[in-house]
Amino acid sequence: MAYSFPLSTAAFMDLLPIQQMFFDAPEQVEMSQTGGGELLRADLAPMLWAGEIRLGPMAKAESAVPELMLDLLRPAGRTFYCYDARRAYPLLDPTGSILGAATPTIYALPAGGREMQLQALPVGYNLSPGDYVAFDYTVASVTRRALHRIVSDPAVVPAGGISPVFEVTPMIRTGAVTGTAVTLIKAACKAVLVPNSVSKGTSLRGLTRDMNFRWQQTLR
Repeated sequence: MAYSFPLSTAAFMDLLPIQQMFFDAPEQVEMSQTGGGELLRADLAPMLWAGEIRLGPMAKAESAVPELMLDLLRPAGRTFYCYDARRAYPLLDPTGSILGAATPTIYALPAGGREMQLQALPVGYNLSPGDYVAFDYTVASVTRRALHRIVSDPAVVPAGGISPVFEVTPMIRTGAVTGTAVTLIKAACKAVLVPNSVSKGTSLRGLTRDMNFRWQQTLR
């Protein structure tokens, strides 16, 4: 059966023997300087996640799957879910067993687009700075995937399962609504391969080394 896109984390990211990973949301800022020496900055576009993945040495049998999946993703329009393998789980829930079968959702989105609050979390659950939160939102009838990182320490979830308000980065885009399901484990953005960035590495004595590629978040 043919694959459907975006590829799930199980179909792609989970299969990669990642050795090194770069994961960032760089600013899209224009800067100019006045005659008085003042630096003026203006946002040109939304911050999007981007990065690079380098795979570890692989035997011939191991390298076949990553190589083929990268080929599958190279045509335009093909997407996959990409998560930060360095922080796939919340810091204080390193296996996801504490969250268990809980299905948290967005409880509140305070004005300003910088903060959020979750509900339906286990009592006593800990969210930490650096943890990721992902959820879907809709703009002009198009479903998109948001990925944010917790900035402030929201403290322990009290009785009732509603977290304290916490700040996230990047800013929350228009279209996010309360009641939306969120993902805390392997929270991922939707991504595409950067054209002409795939390197299948080199092979010697049955080992393939230095296979790598770059990726970019897409809102389509």
